[in-house]
Amino acid sequence: MLKKERQEKILDLLHVNDYLSIPEISAKLDVSDMTIRRDINELAENSLLVKIYGGAQKLEKIEQELSTQEKIDTNVPEKQFIGKVMNSIISDNDTIYIGAGTTMLHALPEIKKANLFVITNSLLAFNYLIYNTDYRVLLTGGEFSRTTEEFYGEIAERSFENLNIDLAFAATNGVFDNNVTTANSIEGSIQRVAFKHARKKCVVADSSKFNRSDVYTFYSLSDIDYLVTDDKLSETTFDYYNSYTTIIKEEQE
Repeated sequence: MLKKERQEKILDLLHVNDYLSIPEISAKLDVSDMTIRRDINELAENSLLVKIYGGAQKLEKIEQELSTQEKIDTNVPEKQFIGKVMNSIISDNDTIYIGAGTTMLHALPEIKKANLFVITNSLLAFNYLIYNTDYRVLLTGGEFSRTTEEFYGEIAERSFENLNIDLAFAATNGVFDNNVTTANSIEGSIQRVAFKHARKKCVVADSSKFNRSDVYTFYSLSDIDYLVTDDKLSETTFDYYNSYTTIIKEEQE
């Protein structure tokens, strides 16, 4: 079997099974474990799969970014769970940044701390906060994206000058290997600026976002403090990504 054909079959198998060990793949293709290991390494280098300890997982490519309204009803319990975890690592009187995204929108009602100062570039988050909390709120200016309902660009980024943030929470469209991804560099840029001004950097991603890749990598997992997710993340996936950063998937004491 030629290498190209063999690697295509590996990707086909992962499309059906999500995760397979090296021995399972070698048995199905009737080739040695060493050959499969080399194939997996090459496919991972080309961002065609995710290499997991002892095997491989399917990497899902995001073809087009959905609008906020298209995503708003997906994985709601998981996003609410993430809000509880976020609440457990926030302290009273903290200054926090809340990025754009439906994960943040569903997480916000679970945040119960007192006397917070919340900075956000999300119109949805801003509207929730001013009508449902007594927190101090700063909404960045900037150009408005109708797709993600957030403000971005130079004006938005200048809003962070002279700010000292305790915890910055940024959402992502997909996480794979050491990559935190989003649809474009503009959306990623404001999150990088928020992280630059934060004492602790946190990415939030429900369990469906793992082993998914959007077009643009805006940060490395190894450069953040926490990756906050829900309790449905598999142990295999948890172990793999926990090697890059600290994953929190339950409320902290």
